[in-house]
Amino acid sequence: MQRIAIAVIELCDENGKITPLAVVKDGKRYEVDKVLSSMRHAPDVECVSPTRYDCIVEGRKKTIYRDAYPSQKWFSVRHDRT
Repeated sequence: MQRIAIAVIELCDENGKITPLAVVKDGKRYEVDKVLSSMRHAPDVECVSPTRYDCIVEGRKKTIYRDAYPSQKWFSVRHDRT
């Protein structure tokens, strides 16, 4: 697996809940249609106690992650093909 850095436009509500609104990759904006679930989950890549977001992004199911404090970086994971 390989960690891929992404930019995410997010909403942080008054209670501190983070909701991804759009993913920006290579200068293109991809709207998040719906967040299906969010949970603490660590993939097999270097990360800091991330939250996993299972989303529908422009009609396709995608999983994105957000590292916990202090990093707070967004990323996706590419599975190596063997």
